[in-house]
Amino acid sequence: MVRSRYAAINRNCRSGAWNVTPPPSRLLGAVLAGGRSVRFGSDKSAALLQGRSLLDHACTALAAQCDDIVVCAGENRTPDTAARVLSDQPEPGLGPLGGLCAALLHARSNGFDAVLSVPVDAHPVPDNLADLLAGDGAAVAASHWLFGLWPSDLAQPLAAHLRSGKRSVLSFVEACGARQVDLPGAPPLNVNTPPALAALEQGSALGKAVEVHALRELDFATQAVREIARIVPVEAPVAIEFNGIGYAVMMATPTDLDDFVAGFALSEGLAKPDEIEAVNLHQTGGGWVARANLPARSLPRLLERARTRVSESSCGICGIDSIAAALAPLDPVKGKPLPLAPAAIQKALAVLRDHQRIGTATGAAHAAAFCSPDGDVVLLREDVGRHNALDKLVGALGRQDIDRCAGFALLSARCSQELVEKTVRAGIPVLITISAPSSLAIARAREGRLTLLTLARDDTVLIVTDPHRMFG
Repeated sequence: MVRSRYAAINRNCRSGAWNVTPPPSRLLGAVLAGGRSVRFGSDKSAALLQGRSLLDHACTALAAQCDDIVVCAGENRTPDTAARVLSDQPEPGLGPLGGLCAALLHARSNGFDAVLSVPVDAHPVPDNLADLLAGDGAAVAASHWLFGLWPSDLAQPLAAHLRSGKRSVLSFVEACGARQVDLPGAPPLNVNTPPALAALEQGSALGKAVEVHALRELDFATQAVREIARIVPVEAPVAIEFNGIGYAVMMATPTDLDDFVAGFALSEGLAKPDEIEAVNLHQTGGGWVARANLPARSLPRLLERARTRVSESSCGICGIDSIAAALAPLDPVKGKPLPLAPAAIQKALAVLRDHQRIGTATGAAHAAAFCSPDGDVVLLREDVGRHNALDKLVGALGRQDIDRCAGFALLSARCSQELVEKTVRAGIPVLITISAPSSLAIARAREGRLTLLTLARDDTVLIVTDPHRMFG
């Protein structure tokens, strides 16, 4: 069983003061399943994912980390589970905090030192959630506050908090001083609607090739924002080693990597297909390492190409022989963006093509534009390579001493990781792209506090990251 360790702490809240001093050895898992499922249309806990109910998925995930499990199902609910079912405390109808209070009271009365809580409708549950949240006092997942680790001594303070009329989860998170912890990888998806469940089902079937993210869609006509689930391709660094020599780190979707390495060696002119030995793969440090042995005649070319590879691509990745270097920390954008109206985005999209002289003539060039907050194209650069187009734009902004916080970048390209990183490093706070993002683009945009909008169309745009809450 997973055991979380706490130090003795002292916490204060607006409803009073309490001491939290347990060094826990017993952990109670609690599935919060008391919601009314209004948007879903039926009981979400019974909805099936990969042939099993969402409740079963949550219980199974907690069983591997906890000593016992309870299901907090509210009033008049009889979920299909062998676990003990608890009703809200201190009274019915208190929402998820009522279920959490019931779990904490049960934990305190039965010798459990802490409660590990998960909502029934958010998946997947990290298989090391308890370890991720371990530390002093209460802790919750950032922006997913029902994924929490709560000392059982918080039972009475939570009951008092609820009796005072406070019902929001965030109000108690703040009142008890809970730490907010960023979970690694894609955040759990809230399964609030049948389409969200369908996206999760489809994403699960595709395995390591995709991630499913909860995004928002902005409708230009109504300016309404709605939650949607979006399947995005995974983008990860793959370090390729031939004969023990670090040859390149390529960004790729981590599927069929044996074929990728063999094809890469063939297209590089290093070996014939029947000369490539079995590819050894292992996952590490946020990426993959692929190793293969090539014939001895390839060695001189390997050594020469390894020395010169870094100068051959503008993507900023090829030639880096370290996954850690490829995923080096990204300093956040320091500038704050100016207000941006949906109509300005629409305007920039409408006039972008008029400024693409090479693209119009050839149909084979990408564009990178810098636009004013009103949607006027201030500068635009083109190139056959999307990375090159952005580099040209950033260079022009610097040479002309244009304030990069006084507008947004608009790209006629897929939103990949390197484009996000280039934008962040250039100090441009808003990036809008015509195509959808990759998984790593989303992760790096979050790290760089970049406002990222993608899949921009005449009528809608996806809000991927919005750190400054520009769009509600």
